Amino acid sequence: MLEYECSCPPCTAEACRAAAPRVRLLLNALQDCCHPRAERLRARLLDCRDAQNLAELRGEVLNLLTLSFGRAEAALRLQQPLPLQ
Repeated sequence: MLEYECSCPPCTAEACRAAAPRVRLLLNALQDCCHPRAERLRARLLDCRDAQNLAELRGEVLNLLTLSFGRAEAALRLQQPLPLQ
């Protein structure tokens, strides 16, 4: 079996809480996603500063969720409200 090791540091809970609400929604949608691109995508979301980039990243999140969980689950995850923490 192929082993994957991510080169970017994992997202911390503090960083996720400090992110903008739209970014937190996308980060929460990626929760439990074990795809190798997921952690890199989380890091890019935390660095996102403009609406155009966020729209592109949302599309990438949707594609990754569709690959990982299927179209229905991907759509459901992107429509979920933010969980209370």
